[in-house]
Amino acid sequence: MEIDEYVDNLMQIKEYFHNLSQIVKKVNSILDTVAAFQQNSLPQSPVLNLELSDEYILDHIIEYPELMQVSSYLENLRQVLIENLGIWHVVNQKWIDDLQRFIGKDSHNLEVMCGNAIISANLQNTIATDNLDWKNQDNQKPHPWCQVEQLDAMQAVKKYYAHVDNIIMAWAPDCGESDYEILCYLRKVKFKGNLIVIGERNGATNSKKFWQKAKLELNSQLNLHHRPFDFIKDKVWLVK
Repeated sequence: MEIDEYVDNLMQIKEYFHNLSQIVKKVNSILDTVAAFQQNSLPQSPVLNLELSDEYILDHIIEYPELMQVSSYLENLRQVLIENLGIWHVVNQKWIDDLQRFIGKDSHNLEVMCGNAIISANLQNTIATDNLDWKNQDNQKPHPWCQVEQLDAMQAVKKYYAHVDNIIMAWAPDCGESDYEILCYLRKVKFKGNLIVIGERNGATNSKKFWQKAKLELNSQLNLHHRPFDFIKDKVWLVK
């Protein structure tokens, strides 16, 4: 769906359901997020949870029978962002601030499979890398937010691991096993820094083998402002 069509329909939803404050708040959260990304800037806060509970729908279904379709339409946000802006991992400024505090302003960082490099563009001292081969993706035209060095993930890790304190991997694809291969390599070279992975365990991101073999730590600071907003329950992991 084109992003302008999505926004226009959201405005109609907001007007039609103007008496339902929960709907209005969710729509405003989406509109703020889309508007920021369209300007290559970050929304200040996480997207609100876009799901409508069964109880909420039942409470209002008689007056608003269209509610059954609204929740799924709101949850189209990620797919709209992917198709139009090449954004899979929906970042916000508060989360970036948490991440920057966690790694420290003087740290040196590498992002692999960075996509449009939204994280790298907003972190200090961060090298953005991606193979920029988006064939068979829902969006096949990269438009990076900052300079991206064209390297596949393993090439990037081998080139830079000895010079960085943190390696960031957000929303690695669930096809192939390059994520697992990177994990094995970092173990082999005894990488002393942090491998920070953003993904849905045994779900939409990363390979099955990665989740089976990774030693995972769920860090509270890095998940404070990283909140799943749709049916994909991704989290921020420290991986060994």
